[in-house]
Amino acid sequence: MSVSCVLPRRFRAALLIGFATFAVAGCQSDRIVTGTVPSDYRDRHPIQINEGARSIQMFVGSGRSGLTPDQRALAGGFASQWRRHGSGPMVIEVPAGVANEVSSGHTVRELRSVLAASGVPQRAIQVQAYRAETPSSVAPLRLSFVAINAAVASRCHAGQENLGNRQNFEDAQNYPMRNFGCATQHNLAATVANPEDLVQPRAEQPGYAARRKTVLEKYRQGQDPSTTYPTATKASNVGP
Repeated sequence: MSVSCVLPRRFRAALLIGFATFAVAGCQSDRIVTGTVPSDYRDRHPIQINEGARSIQMFVGSGRSGLTPDQRALAGGFASQWRRHGSGPMVIEVPAGVANEVSSGHTVRELRSVLAASGVPQRAIQVQAYRAETPSSVAPLRLSFVAINAAVASRCHAGQENLGNRQNFEDAQNYPMRNFGCATQHNLAATVANPEDLVQPRAEQPGYAARRKTVLEKYRQGQDPSTTYPTATKASNVGP
């Protein structure tokens, strides 16, 4: 066999091996790219349940002791939040070493009674002192507790991806944008009343007994159990 016949065969074999290597590498690269970004926005921007502190402040002047009507309403509303979301004690922090230290200390008793009347047990209220940074200033009373919160760990990007760019494999496959659904998840986490509802449903409440009795009684009498509303066909009283 001549040398001229051997060289082309070896050259063709080398070319085949090279093309096969590039083909395998290309397929492997596609699988890595498509698996990096989840297709479901709930997986890309998951809502996480965690604990976070909630707090309010109340200023009590040095010449006054006791809560104002607005402060009493504020404390009552904060107690309602504790009943719904609190996972620890209600903490009252009293300023020390400031001009209103005495008046703030006298106000704590009234504040405890307001919290107790709003549903916070006395055993769940803790009082502690804190040192104010500026002794000459008027420091506030602080109320705080740890609550169950819902939040999204990922941040929404201000700039959108180029929808007209089809240079990479991800865009060519018409996958959703990474930022798609991010704002919706953040809004849902911020507005949900009970974060536990995102994890599991609540127990079903019993039906309205009075309405059920009315419907069954109409069934027994052979009457139509539906309700007739006089304004059912009228959307508004405004206009002709």
